[in-house]
Amino acid sequence: MNGPALRSAGLIPQAALHPIAATADVLTIVSMAALGLGVDVRSVAGAGARVTLAVVASLVALTAVSLGLIRILGIA
Repeated sequence: MNGPALRSAGLIPQAALHPIAATADVLTIVSMAALGLGVDVRSVAGAGARVTLAVVASLVALTAVSLGLIRILGIA
């Protein structure tokens, strides 16, 4: 059974939902940080200007989309 099915069946108490959600948030942040820390910046820079520009452009785009969605959805 997956999470929503367990909740629908009443097998997960209401009091456990907040700690489970908080744990999921923390684990998501840790896994994303691990992915980012696994990148060797010197190898990206050594790959050439076009690759470095593509990496920087993708980070700028990701940041812009993230901040835009946070503002639009009123999350923060």
